Amino acid sequence: MNILHLISNFLWIALLLVPWAWFPETQPASTIAAPYDVVVTQQLYLPGQPFHITDQRTDEHGRCNFETRTVTILQPYENGQPLSHRPVIMFVHGGGWTNGYAEWYTDALTPTLTAEQGWVVVNVDYRLTSNQVFRVDGESDPCNPTQATKAAWYDDNLQDVAAALAWTVQNIQAYGGDPQNIFLFGHSAGGHLVSLLATHDDYRELRGFMRGVISMSGAYDLKNLAHIFDLSIAQTFRGGRANQAALDDASPLTYVHAGETLPPFYVLYCENDMPSLPEQAIAFRDQLEAEGFDVEWDYLAGYTHESEMAAIANSDEAVTQRITAYVKTHIRQLVYLPMVVGEPTH
Repeated sequence: MNILHLISNFLWIALLLVPWAWFPETQPASTIAAPYDVVVTQQLYLPGQPFHITDQRTDEHGRCNFETRTVTILQPYENGQPLSHRPVIMFVHGGGWTNGYAEWYTDALTPTLTAEQGWVVVNVDYRLTSNQVFRVDGESDPCNPTQATKAAWYDDNLQDVAAALAWTVQNIQAYGGDPQNIFLFGHSAGGHLVSLLATHDDYRELRGFMRGVISMSGAYDLKNLAHIFDLSIAQTFRGGRANQAALDDASPLTYVHAGETLPPFYVLYCENDMPSLPEQAIAFRDQLEAEGFDVEWDYLAGYTHESEMAAIANSDEAVTQRITAYVKTHIRQLVYLPMVVGEPTH
């Protein structure tokens, strides 16, 4: 193994281990004046089942007794009034299933998607599978739990994302969103989770509410992920790589076969992505195409795994333009038919 290979592997390991490595640095905003104001609201999507955690990697942002099962809604206003019947982007963040918080991505999602396009964004927090994230139980000190238990394993994260979508379907109209135009958008581990939700047999009833699934640099065949992901897999799946059945269950590619009804997909991957993710995206796209499902795709030249997400803040970026164009061309349009009144019959 040469020295360049060693350096490359070290950098990828650093991205997986350092908590802040997944935070997208905000790109310079477009010079176009945003036509909409943005009102931010946070809601519990499982109000009867709160889930508080302590993330022992950091004490920033109130990670002591942090409520995981929340959505943050970015709502467009014009001249002080909320818009209505707007397309909805439900965003699921990445972080190798073990890391990341919705609030880290607010600055990337707000400028273009809500302030410029006038879309409602639902930014999802979900249970993390890190060995350093613990559930806060009982009377223990939330910043130093005396009986700490690991917060989550697969498929706790998938269950949470499904619950967030169900909440969105039922409640988003009150925030100006159109429940007939909900687009799922995920990056990295979030791309995996939205793709899995859209394909997994256990969530067929939710597919009809997905106007489109936008997956950017997701994972689709977990048994064939590069070994650089071993730490994340070990923390997320009981038994790690040895649990082949769980990895199959968690692979969107498992469920792409004839006889299913899947929502439209938009699959993106970038030039300087993490190891094996471009190959995973191509295999998933090819399988969708081979089975006759609706899929579009794009290769993002010049972007890295991190910069493609940060670029969403800027409407001048190629990746942002492609995603907004996809949403615009797939919005369900309401058609109002004229009432025809016939002559009375005698």
